[in-house]
Amino acid sequence: MHHLEELHDSGYEVMDGQPDIIGWDVKAQSGKKVGEVADLLFERGSRKVRYLVVDLDDNELGIEEDREVLIPIGMAELYTKSSRNHPHHDIDPAYDAYDPAHDGDVVFLPGVSAEQLDELPLYEKNHLSPQVEIAIRKILEPFNRDRDADRDRDRDHDREDKDKRRDRYDDDGFYKDESYNDERFYRHRVK
Repeated sequence: MHHLEELHDSGYEVMDGQPDIIGWDVKAQSGKKVGEVADLLFERGSRKVRYLVVDLDDNELGIEEDREVLIPIGMAELYTKSSRNHPHHDIDPAYDAYDPAHDGDVVFLPGVSAEQLDELPLYEKNHLSPQVEIAIRKILEPFNRDRDADRDRDRDHDREDKDKRRDRYDDDGFYKDESYNDERFYRHRVK
């Protein structure tokens, strides 16, 4: 079983050349504040960050405050002040309501709704079970995942296989899901 621990209490530090994002604002696709990064949960053996610990206090989404939740690292994107000076071409101008590159030093949650954030379980230090991690992943899946699956049986069968793999918590494959791909988190970072 994976043992995750908070970076703050571990004796480890953020890697050289990487920003310490503790205290940074976390913003939704609308640009509204979700909360702040309270800590990072990492796996000591691989030295990989698996979750952002997000404090929902003072959010602008109407979500119950005074709790912390976990966001898988690959579901967030990091923007630094240096990203502001770099042309940002990933967002279609027709949908460009909020561009996190203009904010700088922000963690962005594209495609995560207020409803999903509100459904996330309370994070309690040292009480993270495989069942909670599976629940987090299920809650944060895109809402339209099933929309087209009913069109043909092959898709339904593929979806069932994917659901079975997703619902298993195995040491070898759980963090191979794109939700935990830290390259997605750092892809907008300009060094």
